Amino acid sequence: MSKPRVIMTDWQLSYNNEKYGLSGYADDHPHIGRNQFISYTSEMVDHSFEDDILTYETKNTVYVCPLKYMDPEPYSGTVEEGILDYLDMDKDSDSILDKLIAASAKISVMAKKEKYKDTPPENHRYPKIMALTEDYSNDPLVSKIKQLQVIGQKELKEKKKAEEERLIGIARGYEDCVYLEVSNVGCGDPRAYHLGEYTGIVSPHVHVGTFQDSVLYMKYAEEDEPCSLDFRYFPKGFGDVIETYSWSDNIKTAVIKNAKSCNISFNGANIQPAETKEFTIDTHREGLISPDCHNGKSLLFKPEKESE
Repeated sequence: MSKPRVIMTDWQLSYNNEKYGLSGYADDHPHIGRNQFISYTSEMVDHSFEDDILTYETKNTVYVCPLKYMDPEPYSGTVEEGILDYLDMDKDSDSILDKLIAASAKISVMAKKEKYKDTPPENHRYPKIMALTEDYSNDPLVSKIKQLQVIGQKELKEKKKAEEERLIGIARGYEDCVYLEVSNVGCGDPRAYHLGEYTGIVSPHVHVGTFQDSVLYMKYAEEDEPCSLDFRYFPKGFGDVIETYSWSDNIKTAVIKNAKSCNISFNGANIQPAETKEFTIDTHREGLISPDCHNGKSLLFKPEKESE
């Protein structure tokens, strides 16, 4: 059985404890979903480099890493000493991995020198980097990567815009709705909304709880778009179960499409792969409600029984 091939964006290589590592966003990973961040892949078993594309193979997955999609500001969370150590990775080495790590470190130095050029030395987080005098822009590999990144970043922006327009187009087919294509229950996926005359995209935020994490979709009303929403759920079980606990009253319908290769559950209803189901507020009454939710309901809200 062949391994899945996953395109990586905003990726970067690292080297720690005599092992290479790869991190970045997986375009469409069969196990973790679409556009999900991988902080560190499993151990590399093989690699190749051809036509400006690094192929990084692990035990279960082949990661395809085009140079044009390399992180434009690598090692933003790496300590200064680590970046300086990476600068010399290409010395006395013919490995393309070492050359790419060194080039990434040089790009990181260039980005930091530009970003913090007006910061007083006494307040600087990167004094040793700022003291470097080398002009890395003349490095052939650095120059090539920078040129390709201009193309890659433009492609990624156009791709993101097209995907958002596609999701919004589907949401427009329903009144007062949110539309979600589920590929990652635990971290959430971008959600489209069509509320009144307004449409748009809301990105998920994960709240890490002591006993149970939750995925939050929140949008506050703004002057140019007086439209707010609050939609939250618990990702239960092994990542295939969604139980909502906050659903603002202006959302009349939640349209859920299963973009995974296995069944998922939404508020107790089973959704098969590629299946789309509609849910209304009448099919779900909140239990625990966030006190700062859209409709201002308090904890342990229970709808009043209508008088006969």
